[in-house]
Parts: sequence; structure tokens; C-alpha cells
Amino acid sequence: MGNLRVGGTGKTPHVEYIVNFLSQNYQTAILSRGYGRKTKGYINSKETQTLSSKIIGDEPMQYAVKFPNIEVAVCEKRKNGIENLLKKNPTLEVIILDDAYQHLSVNYSLRILLTEYQRPFFEDFPLPSGNLRECRNASKYADMIIVTKCPESLTSKEKEHFSEKLKLQPQQAVFFTKIKYGKKHEIPRSARNDEQQLSPSNFEGVSGAAGRGSLYKKISSFGGGSTAVVITGIANPAPLLHHLESQYNKLHHLHFPDHHAFTNKEIQKIIHLKEKLGGENCTIITTEKDATRLQAFKNMPAYQVIPIEIVFLENEAVFKEKLLSLLKHDNA
Repeated sequence: MGNLRVGGTGKTPHVEYIVNFLSQNYQTAILSRGYGRKTKGYINSKETQTLSSKIIGDEPMQYAVKFPNIEVAVCEKRKNGIENLLKKNPTLEVIILDDAYQHLSVNYSLRILLTEYQRPFFEDFPLPSGNLRECRNASKYADMIIVTKCPESLTSKEKEHFSEKLKLQPQQAVFFTKIKYGKKHEIPRSARNDEQQLSPSNFEGVSGAAGRGSLYKKISSFGGGSTAVVITGIANPAPLLHHLESQYNKLHHLHFPDHHAFTNKEIQKIIHLKEKLGGENCTIITTEKDATRLQAFKNMPAYQVIPIEIVFLENEAVFKEKLLSLLKHDNA
């Protein structure tokens, strides 16, 4: 799974959706580059003594926490990563490659291309003139194209018009999804651990899954405020800000680069800003991905994490059936 455009297309929640679906009946693993990590080479989350975003990257860290029963590995060279995963577990049936559309050395069973509804690849140009990693016609190699972050009110005519611009090949299927934000959960300041102590068993700071014995408390236990500080280190925070605008009278957005490594100095600035804007009456909100990097700071004030998932506008059953038919074909 991947995209042609530099920047966020909603890849992470789509990976999680597929993992949630396939891992129920198939031995599944996730392989990522681990962008932003301070390490190199192949690392498996289940084979490390300690676990943090610095070791495997923020997105793989999020996967490892959300899916403790599956393999999550990182490797710059995806082919080597696949070989290492299969060496450890030869019975693996599915390896989901996160952000690997451009890795031609891999023999894919299925290629899924994501493109944003508001920023489609067919209106863009390759770097440095635009933001595409490669030419538009690379889209023809995808088996499926998912149009992400769609308006909920998207009409059939608008979908048809958009599909025409994609210039679909005869074998390609197109699907439309939207973002759905879940209930916010709070991580109290007292629940932090030193980064050196984090492991798959005791790091529970980014999963909002019901029933997980986590550090979270429901938002209703904390009350709300009219002012919020939103901390993001993601490529495109606009949908999140739009979602929160109706919930708070004032939003103060602290925008950092994608995969940003927070510093103690920045945490101090966040503390001072919270006090300036009302202290306990000011709410700090961040994303699941950012929470994997904020969790290490014991002096970070209590903050709320807002989970994100994707919803198909239509044809969800068709999408699932295509995934299953592929697996049945490969296992035949």
C-alpha cells in the first residue's frame, strides 16, 4: 500500500483497517520503513528488549501497540524485511507493506494506491515542480485505488466524475472512504514511563481500543474546556482541525513537521502555553501517532488522544471480498 504524492493520504488508518480484517483469520504481519527512527536495518517489535518510536518509528509503534498479537517489523529494504519475517515465521500468510508502492524489488500479490479526494495525484506534478514521487501513469500498476478523506455527502455523479479522471485500467477497482474520529481518551501525566522502560507489554498510551487495560480514561471523567491546544506532527492536520472546530470556542494549533521528534524545550513551551490559556480549563489534544513520541516525556501535561479510522462510503463488502479472493487464490 502506498501513494504517489508526498504527504499524508490517510495511509495509517487504512493499514489498520486491513490488519483488523485479515488478522482475524490469517497470520498477518506489517512491514514498514520506520520513517523517523534513530536506528537502521531490520528490527522486529517482538524481538526488542525496549520499544519506542525512536527504535521503530511512530507509525510502526502505533501498529505494535494496537496489534500486540501480530508481527510488526521495519526495514529500509522491503525485500530484506520480507525475508527476515518469513525466516522467523514461515507460516505467515499476509505481509502488509506500509508505504511501499515505489519498491519495485518486491513481487506484490496486490498493490493498493491511495489518493486524497481534495489533492488527487492527477492534478499534481512530479517533484520538484509538484509533490508527486513519480509520474502519474504509475497509477496503472495498482490493483485497487482508494480515494481517501472524501466528503460524506459525495454524490454518485461526483464519484463517477472523479473515477473518470483517474483513467482506470480495465482490471482496476476504485473505492471511496472518509475519515471518522473516535472518542478522545486522556493520558494522565502520572501514567508516563521513561522511554527506556517502554515495551509492547507495558506501553499502552496510544490505543483507544475498548477493553484494553490502558492508561486511558474517558473524556467525561475530566470535563471539557472552551480552549484547546492541538499538537500535530503529521503531514495534513486540516481534517482534524476542522473536526475539532465545532467542539471548542478557541483552538490553538501547534504544527510540527511530519514525524517530528519533540524536545524538552518544546514540551516546556507547551506547558507554558497551557498555563497561559487557562491551565486546567485548557485541553491538550493530539493524534495517536504523535502520542507515541510524546509518551516519553514525564513532564508533559495530561493530554487527550483522538483516534482515527476509515469508513467506506459504499462497496465495503466488495473490497473485503477482493482481499479474500486474492488470499484464496494464492493459497490454492
